[in-house]
Amino acid sequence: MSSTISDKIYKDIVKSIVEGEINQATLLTERGLVEKYKVSKSPVREALVKLCNQQILLSLPRYGYRVYLTDRKYLLSIIHFRLQIETSYLEENFDIFTSQDYKRIRQTIIPLDKTAIKTPMEYWQKTSEFHLALAKTYQDPFMLDSLRSILEKQLITFSNLYWNNWTEISDRKFVDQHSDILNAIEERNLEKALYYLRLDINSF
Repeated sequence: MSSTISDKIYKDIVKSIVEGEINQATLLTERGLVEKYKVSKSPVREALVKLCNQQILLSLPRYGYRVYLTDRKYLLSIIHFRLQIETSYLEENFDIFTSQDYKRIRQTIIPLDKTAIKTPMEYWQKTSEFHLALAKTYQDPFMLDSLRSILEKQLITFSNLYWNNWTEISDRKFVDQHSDILNAIEERNLEKALYYLRLDINSF
């Protein structure tokens, strides 16, 4: 039960950070979160420890917690790491894709309509589903869990950097490279698939 409550608190804090309700000037305290969620200290502490371990929050002993300071350089480090991991896995596992995999992955590709997707969080949730579906094909639980964590961290960094000027940048973000990636995989064209995958990851 505590773990379930902790997960809900964790997700709510992440959502609040992404939406700008919690920013780098906000001081979070264990006591304040206990009062907010009307729970015991245990699930709050579990959520805070997880957020600190993932470098989403920074612990300030005897003071509280603040959002981990990130910038464009930090985002570029995440992108560089993703490029190494995702392209390597695709290259190593290129021959294992089946027709069932194509169908499953294609279901995650949706029209990127800026009138329907109004925030960085909505956009990121949609684009992440594709990359996780691709990674699921490799049947490597560690890689899948790691990518999920990396994508969540990138979501927070991406939102902090782009939330206020989302309208200005949305036009160049709404490019359907996911279809290009999957089409290239179906065509058994590794070079083309890697090209579009790199292009997609670098677009952030």
